Amino acid sequence: GEDGGMMIQDETQTNLLSLRRTIYLTIMSSLDYEECAHKMLKMELKPGQDQEVANMLIECCSQERSYQKFYGLLGQRFCLLNESWVQCFDGTFQQQYATVHRLETNKLRNVAKFFAQLFYSDALPWTSMSCIHLNEEETNSSSRIFVKILYQELSEYMGLPKLNERLRDPFLSSSFEGLLPRDNPKNTRFAINFFTSIGLGGLTDDLREHLRNAPKMILAQQQDVLSSSDSSSDQSESDSDSSSESSSESSSSSDDDRRRKKKRRTKATPSPSASPSPPPSRKKEPSRTRGKQRPSRSSPKATQQQEPKRTRARVERSRSRSRSPGDRRTIGRKKHSPDDADDREERRRERERGSRRHSP
Repeated sequence: GEDGGMMIQDETQTNLLSLRRTIYLTIMSSLDYEECAHKMLKMELKPGQDQEVANMLIECCSQERSYQKFYGLLGQRFCLLNESWVQCFDGTFQQQYATVHRLETNKLRNVAKFFAQLFYSDALPWTSMSCIHLNEEETNSSSRIFVKILYQELSEYMGLPKLNERLRDPFLSSSFEGLLPRDNPKNTRFAINFFTSIGLGGLTDDLREHLRNAPKMILAQQQDVLSSSDSSSDQSESDSDSSSESSSESSSSSDDDRRRKKKRRTKATPSPSASPSPPPSRKKEPSRTRGKQRPSRSSPKATQQQEPKRTRARVERSRSRSRSPGDRRTIGRKKHSPDDADDREERRRERERGSRRHSP
């Protein structure tokens, strides 16, 4: 306290209970919403107690057998008085939607009609609906009933054309992304079926058009992705080609350098194996004898090829003997026949081959 003593804090929430009792009695004893608002403003509420007033107002509304417009008008009057009340009812709407599965059907209907009146009168901003995500995964039966009653009441208050115009407002489009989903065709189809089943299919014209054009949009996005990937792959291929060309050029240059070095080394220090072999010694051609011939050191193949030539030469000699002396003269003049020249050339080649084989 002021004397510097201990501060006593009441954990039994006696003050909160007395405040809730006072609010309840004030609501029940008032004839109309204006009198109730005047009495509550005279209560000199402390900071933070206005949230309790909003909670108590919704609690009293949900306890009624049927919805009373008294509560909606009272909430509307508070929201129009001060911005702090708007924030209180905004937080209360999000809290009630998050815990709507705890409410009974009658309480749920009264709460939905209460907030529908606040939205219709613009006492509560429509941006508060950003907490509603209308899809199969994030909703349950209670939340669907809540949204159904809320929008059926709004269509009765405003009419379907005005409600549709409000939902198409570009400034509020971000707040309705969960209510009218366009991110996934499955969620879009679910929202269309939901509003059509509750008799508000006119609100889904834009969603139907979006769903009709969704395959074209998806195809265009895929083409954009493919074109971007192709361009990146082409760039990477060009980079790899340039790198391979540079590497091949460097390798070819290195190979040329190595060859040049090898040539220089071989010129500087010639190896013994590279020394030129001495030319084969040419032997004198043996004189041809009429009877016997000197055997050559040729291979069996060469001898087989030479045998028919030798037999031809013998046949020619025998024919020349049997001819007349005049014929012999003519034959004697043709000493160097083509066959003999061939034989001599063949023997010379064989000798050269034999000399090369026996050379060191």
